[in-house]
Amino acid sequence: GPAVFALVIQHLCITVTALSLVRERLSGQMDRYRVAPVTSSELLIGKYLAFGVLSLVVAAAVAALLVGVLGVPMLGGWPTFVGIVLLLAFASLGLGLLISLVSDSERQAVQLSMLVLLASVFFSGFVLPVSDFVEWMQPLAYVLPVTHGIATLQDTMLRGGVQETWMLGALAGGGLLLYAISLLRLRRILRRAD
Repeated sequence: GPAVFALVIQHLCITVTALSLVRERLSGQMDRYRVAPVTSSELLIGKYLAFGVLSLVVAAAVAALLVGVLGVPMLGGWPTFVGIVLLLAFASLGLGLLISLVSDSERQAVQLSMLVLLASVFFSGFVLPVSDFVEWMQPLAYVLPVTHGIATLQDTMLRGGVQETWMLGALAGGGLLLYAISLLRLRRILRRAD
């Protein structure tokens, strides 16, 4: 249950954000942003807030179904659970926006999102524990936000608390790094005259 929940959150965040700026670039909306009294950081924060609220509403509904209907235990408490979901959504939104900013078409954004989904299913600990992977593959598995989300949500919900707290820092640090890279890429796009 927690693994599917983490995968749903990541994929939802990535998919909705991956298409956002691609559509705006293709429709000519970026030209309006260039002359509007809005900075690239304000634009990016607006995207994070809008898609974050949408994703968190869906996450709340799925969490209620997971615990209330399916009976998955919540041994670690709701505050820790909510914190992990916020960190996972933040990092996943950053990954989706980065995909959106490097894609040249909607088709490419969807393909990259699907590649991330496939990588997440096979290399995040969803099917097999990350510790069972070949040693050189384990660090690559930890690049995906969902790897940390699955481990920390399983710990919180099924074991009563996060056992490897470094994963929370990795989610926060990864989210901040993705935000910074997305901001730099967006600034470059807004400066360039297409």
